[in-house]
This record gives sequence, structure tokens and C-alpha cells, in this order.
Amino acid sequence: MPVEPARAENREDGRRTVLRTLLGGGALAGLAVSAQLGAPTTAQAQPAPPTPAPRPLDPFAVEDFQPSGTVREYWLQAESFEHNAVPNGYDGMTGMRFTAAQTTFWAIGLRAYSADWAAPLAPDLGPQGIGPNTGIPGPVLRAQVGDTIRVHFRNNDDHYRWPHSLHPHGVGYDRDNDGGWLADEPDRPGTAVPFGASYTYTWCCRPSSAGTWPYHDHSVPQSIPVPGAASSRPRPDVMEIGAELGMFGIIAVTDQHTPPVDREFVLFCHDASPGDVPSLAQNLNMFNGGAFVDNTPTFTAKAGERVRWRIAALGNETHVFHLHGHRWRSNQGFQGWVDSQIIAPSTTLTVEYTEDNPGDWIYHCHVTHHMMGGMVGRYRVTP
Repeated sequence: MPVEPARAENREDGRRTVLRTLLGGGALAGLAVSAQLGAPTTAQAQPAPPTPAPRPLDPFAVEDFQPSGTVREYWLQAESFEHNAVPNGYDGMTGMRFTAAQTTFWAIGLRAYSADWAAPLAPDLGPQGIGPNTGIPGPVLRAQVGDTIRVHFRNNDDHYRWPHSLHPHGVGYDRDNDGGWLADEPDRPGTAVPFGASYTYTWCCRPSSAGTWPYHDHSVPQSIPVPGAASSRPRPDVMEIGAELGMFGIIAVTDQHTPPVDREFVLFCHDASPGDVPSLAQNLNMFNGGAFVDNTPTFTAKAGERVRWRIAALGNETHVFHLHGHRWRSNQGFQGWVDSQIIAPSTTLTVEYTEDNPGDWIYHCHVTHHMMGGMVGRYRVTP
């Protein structure tokens, strides 16, 4: 089949894209009627005493943080590599084909190593594992409430040779462990780790840290030069360009209320645009560094297993996670059943259910433009 040109709707600069999302709310109502023999008639029934409203949480209360004394130590390295987001060259949903030149860019990812960056760690896809450890996304950093996370970070970005950093969400840290660079404080520790240098971040897991959180590069803005281009107007620098190129991962913090699961899937929604990455022929809307079915992760489970998805997003776009053939209880707003949930940049979802529907399913972003741009993958459930 001949290679088709990049779709027009995906060639536009992602920074000019406007996403108009109409979010509708819903409400559930229940009616209980007694059918017991001898039950009083409506006229005779006495109204039930009102249920007292739950005591509201005090937003000004200081957390009772008790350190466990456990230190979870990780050795992470930033690495640059040529990355093809569509290695099979095929969009299995629409049938379009792509060349490697259209879908390849120089990425920057994060890999976990043994102590002192001696050797890369082996993949671990178990419910307590670090994940595939291929760079995009970075390894899952796991801890329990009360633990300290200590991340030894080394910058080995030998392609761009930019400074990088790590900024966490959800955990506790002081200013020297924030990782967020500012032009008026360019020398603040840990915000611009030079190529070849290292820095150690220390984060604590408070009771409010339980859940799913992103971490990502938050260092000096940069722009990717266009080879051979001569222009009197320099391209603007891009905030968090390292994260757009792949420097991100998930922090998973558990507590005594976190249920054990048989399967845990980590899924990161992210985007790259020709406006920021000139080597791209079109916008790419990716799951875990891949675009289009069979390039994005194929997740598997068995009927009867307890399943958890930890989902996060970064970038410029709002997404809607949808899983065919399944539904779960919402933890956003009303506590009803859903099969689609909105996820915006820097936010997360934690989806949990018992698997009860064998089949060959797909998961995807339900924003049509993003699904057409690559955000779709397979989910296979065996009996």
C-alpha cells in the first residue's frame, strides 16, 4: 500500500489547537419500597430520621505525618535516543501507512539502574514492578505512606546536551528537591542538572500522597534547531520540552487502604507537535511513546483478576480515557459507574475493577482528533 501524506488535521501546530470539551454531569436516584406483608401503608408510615451529614474534612488541618524509616532508593538516568513512535508503519484503525521519517524524532527518556548506575534494571511488569524500563515512560517509582523516596538522577542526554531535572507531584519536598527551574533563580539546586552531572532528590510520602502521581523534567526551556534553516526570527523556547520528548513517569504511593491487585497497567497520555519537534511530519498523540494500535502497549488480563490502571497525562491537550467492554466506579465527582473519564495535563486517573468480560478489546482517547492521531491500543482478556 502506498505511503499516504500526513493528515492535514495532524499537521497543525499543537500549540494552536483548541480543544472544546462539553462535559455533561449526571445524577443517580434510587427508590426503595417495602413489600413485606403487614408493612404499614403510606399513610401509616413514619418518616425515617434524617441521616446525619458526614463531618466535613478540615482543609486547614495539618497532616499527622509519621515517617516509617524506610527509604526507597532509585538510580535514574536521562538518555537521548532516536525514537520511532510507529515502528510498524501502520495505523491499524484507519489503514493509513507511514514512513519512519514521518514518525521518528530524537527522544529523551528515563531508565532505572542498579546502584551507582552500574547497569540498567531488567523489565518488571508485575503489579509492584518498575515497568518495561525502556525510557518512555520512565520507571514507576513505588513507595508506601511514611516512606522516603530518594532518587539519584544522572543527566546522560548526549544528543541535545541540555540541562534536565526531575519534578514530582503529590509527594512532600523542600525547595532544593523541587526540580522546577526559574529564570530569576537559575542556580537553584536540582533545577538544571548539566549534561554529565548528577543530583539526588529526596521526597517524602505523606498520608495525602497515596495515589497516582506524575513526575517529569521541569528544567530550562529549550528549542530544537531546524537543520539548515536560516531565519531572522529565532524559534521560541518551549517550557518542559524534555517532558514533551519523553522525560516523565509515574509515582505510585500506597497505604493501608490500597487494595492488592493481580494486574497493574501504567498508561501515559502525551503529545508531540511539529511546532516543537521539527522532525515530525504531523502531530503525534501517544500512549507510552507509541502511536496507533500495536505500537501502543497491548495489555492482558484474565477473567476473575483484580485490575488497576494508573493513568497520567502531560502536554497541551485534554484527553478522555475510554475502555471498551468495561466500566468502573468513578472517583471523580459523583460515585457512579463510568466507562470514560476526562484526564487533563498533569492529572491522573486510578481505575480499578474485577475483570469479568473476556475478549479482544481496545482502549483509546475519546477525543476523535487524538484517536486519529494515535491514541488507541489493545486490551486482551482471556477466560
